[in-house]
Amino acid sequence: MSALAGVAVIYYNGKQGRLRATIDLIIHQKSDMMLLACIDQVYKLSLNKVQFSRYANDHDSDEFKCILKVLNNHEFIALGIKQGTFDEEIYKKMQFSNVMKVWGSSAGIISEIRNSQGIQTLFQEFEWLAKRWEKSPLKKSR
Repeated sequence: MSALAGVAVIYYNGKQGRLRATIDLIIHQKSDMMLLACIDQVYKLSLNKVQFSRYANDHDSDEFKCILKVLNNHEFIALGIKQGTFDEEIYKKMQFSNVMKVWGSSAGIISEIRNSQGIQTLFQEFEWLAKRWEKSPLKKSR
């Protein structure tokens, strides 16, 4: 009986740790002014239907730097979700449309970067998360 209770406590503490890490991550994202400015710029490019791949070879442009910063941020989060560090359910509820919007706009530049650098694994965790969420979109709350 005590072994089961111990397992339950470990599971609960792990879940609470993932929730806390996810909340801390979101708080950090909302206070990182440089990241917020880049996200804003990426969304503006996306709204204007600009193909991000046009910046793939312009590594000195502000647009490329912002796109890369946002992609790196999503890659970090996707890896954390995949490894169980962050809580996918909470993050998905809070960021589903943002993640999917960035994925939809950035698939071309990711492909260009992978081909130009000869590294097909770049942003693979972000791709994994986006495709996973495409298969199982956010459901309307009751």
